[in-house]
Amino acid sequence: MRRGCLFFLAGFVILLGVLGWLANAFLIQPARNLVQDFRQLVQLESGVQRQQAYRPPASGQLSPGQVQRLVRVQRAVREGLGSRYTAIEGRLRQLSERFGAEQQLDYRAVLDLFRESGALVVDAKKIQVRSLNAQGFSLEEYRWVQRQAYAALELGIPKLDPQKLLQQIASGDFNPQTALEAPAPDPANRRLVQPYAKELRDFYPLTWFGL
Repeated sequence: MRRGCLFFLAGFVILLGVLGWLANAFLIQPARNLVQDFRQLVQLESGVQRQQAYRPPASGQLSPGQVQRLVRVQRAVREGLGSRYTAIEGRLRQLSERFGAEQQLDYRAVLDLFRESGALVVDAKKIQVRSLNAQGFSLEEYRWVQRQAYAALELGIPKLDPQKLLQQIASGDFNPQTALEAPAPDPANRRLVQPYAKELRDFYPLTWFGL
C-alpha cells in the first residue's frame, strides 16, 4: 500500500515537471520572446525617415501607386528573409485562413512563430524599415494603405498598442488579444488589390506584428 502511494506521488511529481516544462517551452518562453521582439520593433520604427503626419483622401480610395508600393515592401520582406520565410509560409497560410473571418486576434495562437523562428520578425522589421524608406512611405501612410488594402479583401488589421501588449504579457497574461479592425471595403480599392490578392493574403499574419 505504502509503496503504491510512493509510486503514485512520484508519478504525479514527474507529471507536474513535464507539464511545467511544456508550459515553459510552448507558452511562457515564446511569450517572453514576444515581449523582447515588440520592444525592438518599436525601436526600429524610429528608423523610418518620413515622420510627418499623413492626411488620407476623404474618399478612402487608394491610388494604384500606393498599392504597388505596399506590395513592393512586402515582397522586399519576403525576399530578404529568403528560406526563413519559406519555412513558415505554410504556417502563415493556416493562420490567415483561421483568422480571416475573425474580429478578435488571439496572440497565443501565433506564438509558435516566435518559438520556431528565432528573431525572424525583428529581422523582417529591419528589412521593412529599409523598404519603407526606399518607397517613400511614412509609417502613417503605410498603415493607412495597408488597412485599406486588406479591408478590400475583407481582412482586419489589429490596431496595435505594443505597450499594452507588453504590459499584459509581462504581468503573466500569456493570452493577449486585440481587435481586428477593417473599414468598409471600397469597390475601387477591391479592383486595385485584386491582382495582388494571393500574396497579400499569404503575408497577412505578419501584419499582426506591424509588418
